Amino acid sequence: MNTNKQLTKGNTMKKAMIIREEEKTSVTQIIGGLMIGFAAIDFIASYAGFNLTQFLGSASRFSPIVFGVIGTILVNSSSK
Repeated sequence: MNTNKQLTKGNTMKKAMIIREEEKTSVTQIIGGLMIGFAAIDFIASYAGFNLTQFLGSASRFSPIVFGVIGTILVNSSSK
């Protein structure tokens, strides 16, 4: 009978409180997503023959890459 008491005495359960933290979307993630979207639209529009970034001059060829990279950095910077 002592063996029964020893087994149940060591097997007590403890209650733990689990707190879930919900991820909130920050302003930088929204701006980054918009920049990625603009980069995609700019890239597609360039194949259609329409230049959305004429004001950049000859650098407008690289604008989808630049906007996409900056947008990706902004989206990933807040995920830590």
